[in-house]
Amino acid sequence: MTERRSMTRARPWLTLTLVVGLAACSAGRTTSRDFARGGDSLPSGASVAVLPFENLTNHPNAGQIAADLLSTELYGLNLYRVAEASRVRNQLAAAKIDSEKLTDATHAQAMGRTLGADAVVIGSVSEYGYQHGLREEPVVGLNARLVRTADGAVLWASSQSAAGRGYFTRDSVNNVAQQVVSRMVDGLRDAVERDAAAARP
Repeated sequence: MTERRSMTRARPWLTLTLVVGLAACSAGRTTSRDFARGGDSLPSGASVAVLPFENLTNHPNAGQIAADLLSTELYGLNLYRVAEASRVRNQLAAAKIDSEKLTDATHAQAMGRTLGADAVVIGSVSEYGYQHGLREEPVVGLNARLVRTADGAVLWASSQSAAGRGYFTRDSVNNVAQQVVSRMVDGLRDAVERDAAAARP
């Protein structure tokens, strides 16, 4: 009888432990790598064009979605003059440039000159969809580089990925992509601020 009573008392704790454990197991996973060329960042007010990302996934529009999200996030940063996404797409179509070739720095530079941009952002989407496991989780992986048009120098590079978080709520792929892009832009802003601080007398 005493044993049964103690098991009944223990049940709420077991349930709580199980719930917390499941929530922890399903918490969003992230990986983050940022590289910046110290002392050689793009000056504030420079013009930047975000080119469509190379799509390495099965999602048909992942490359354009990633570029649009990054373009919007950079615009909100208010650090650079960001070329309007539709203008970039129109210029690409007019120049008959295959967006798959834009990850090559030479083609990216040429496009930067066509757009009159000081630098271009090029990149790829390595993951964009749902990962199957205990439940479907949205996963997004992006790689990006900021390339100076004048000489092709890579001023900043970032590789970010994330999986949706939360056991009882469901993130969308787009929501996770937004988080990944926000982290990317935070890394770029930090690099620019470090260079600005180092340049002060």
